[in-house]
Amino acid sequence: MKIFSILILLLIPILVPSQTLKGVVLDNITNKTLPYASLALKDKNSGVYSNEDGTYSFNISKASAKDTLVISLIGYHNKKIAVTHILGRTEEDLNFQMLPKFETLDEVLIHNTSKTYRNNKIKLSSGNRKLIFPFSVPFGYETATLIENPKHKNGKLVKLHLKFKDSSKDIYDTYQTYYRIAFYNIDSLGFPGDLLHFENIIIKPEIHEKNYIIDLEDKGIPFTKKGIFIGIETVKPDSVKLKSSMYVTTPSILHKHTKHRLKYARFRSNDWIKHSRKSVHKDKLYAVPFIKIEMVYEKEKTK
Repeated sequence: MKIFSILILLLIPILVPSQTLKGVVLDNITNKTLPYASLALKDKNSGVYSNEDGTYSFNISKASAKDTLVISLIGYHNKKIAVTHILGRTEEDLNFQMLPKFETLDEVLIHNTSKTYRNNKIKLSSGNRKLIFPFSVPFGYETATLIENPKHKNGKLVKLHLKFKDSSKDIYDTYQTYYRIAFYNIDSLGFPGDLLHFENIIIKPEIHEKNYIIDLEDKGIPFTKKGIFIGIETVKPDSVKLKSSMYVTTPSILHKHTKHRLKYARFRSNDWIKHSRKSVHKDKLYAVPFIKIEMVYEKEKTK
């Protein structure tokens, strides 16, 4: 009976005592504060963003002692810390320093200076159906949509066009949202792979804004032979104070339909999951964000 009781205790998760982590996220080299860094519990839907001034506050009372805290930001190496290592520490001990990816700057510079491109711009978009509808995504979630390359030749992105609609609802609390834009290559399994650009791009559309165009001409973002994944993450502004788990983010990105499963999703830095649920508007089709891009192909080298 004693052994049985011990086994039962071992199977029960050890919960962390009520604790709120507070501190600042900093660049390890410049000591500059880092806004909109993500702090999340690995493999759980629990996390926060650092504020504009790099400060953060994260209640981890629902965490298990076996959990891992992951701090992530585009252009920096992820930092992973066992929750047991930070329990009971003072606020002064909770400033996290992020190491920048130095090699990425050289990659962008080489890409920009060693390639030449055609003048004619090619327009591509996600989905191929006329029905367009808004879709609210909770804070902390990211969707990655595949834009396929019809000519299977290398190129670069020059423009990104997104469409929004105000999704304010009387029956739910509504909060204005920001969005983080990221660009990924395609891995061997067809999932979003490595980042293709290392700038932390945060856009802040107004609630009633309908069109948002980002000029990418000088960013040097490659458009691979297979295509590119465009990630859109819903980021909570400093001013937003959530009152419940039932809410709507606005302005919402407009969606359209496709026959193929081109969208992947994840919560913060967790693993990507292929979106397999059919659209509520078209039971035989899949909903994807309405994305338009302009790109140019590389010039062929002359002998």
